[in-house]
Amino acid sequence: MDVGALGGGQRRPETTTDVALKLPLPPGKPVADTPVLITEEQEVFARCEVAVENLKVAFWAAGKALHIIRDGRLYRADYGSFDDYVDARWGMSRGQADKLIRMWPVAQALFESLGGDSNDPTRIRVSRLHQSSVWELLPVAEKHDPNTAVQVYAATSDVQDNPTAAVLKRAVTRVMRVLKAGEPAKADTIGTAVLEALAEEEPKKPKAAPKAPPKPPALPWDSPTTLDRMLRQHMTDENRKTLAKLLAE
Repeated sequence: MDVGALGGGQRRPETTTDVALKLPLPPGKPVADTPVLITEEQEVFARCEVAVENLKVAFWAAGKALHIIRDGRLYRADYGSFDDYVDARWGMSRGQADKLIRMWPVAQALFESLGGDSNDPTRIRVSRLHQSSVWELLPVAEKHDPNTAVQVYAATSDVQDNPTAAVLKRAVTRVMRVLKAGEPAKADTIGTAVLEALAEEEPKKPKAAPKAPPKPPALPWDSPTTLDRMLRQHMTDENRKTLAKLLAE
């Protein structure tokens, strides 16, 4: 039986597992030593980059797919509810699934805003975007729209290359204060808000209070036998010499 076949003679789409299995074994050393990659190397390099890109956009693809499955009730043949489906099929809670569903429109808007040129430096910069960064952009996307989140990310990355989730959170917080719900987002307003947010000093974490030195264990002075046993058990030769000197004095 062809494991790639579905009902009605259809074939299932190629999965990430298929991509991984089709990659060749690591060569151990370069196949060629020419400055430009030979055809064989170019093909392998392209396939390898597809595998890495799958990792970077997995949360986006999963969120969009779960949204389709949920709204179309595509789980209904085998599961009574979407909650049962994500739990039994993917070991995922409904909260995790909903989080992915909420994030995918922002991730897609970011990639779609870059056009079709895969060599565009801006696209390469966004391809480094982490799930945690998209999560920080979500509040402004849900209050306004995903395109506003794209503008916030673009303005932030113009000031700080490859901004972290923490930096984006500061930018989004300031933009949310400035923009009113329902108002069209203006690039200059967003840019000014982002500059002001990043100009502020990052809030410093309060220093932890110094730990008090451990208290020495109480010695059982009322029980000479117990005291003798403890001293014999824990004292080093150096301790004994010091104690003998003190007693002699």
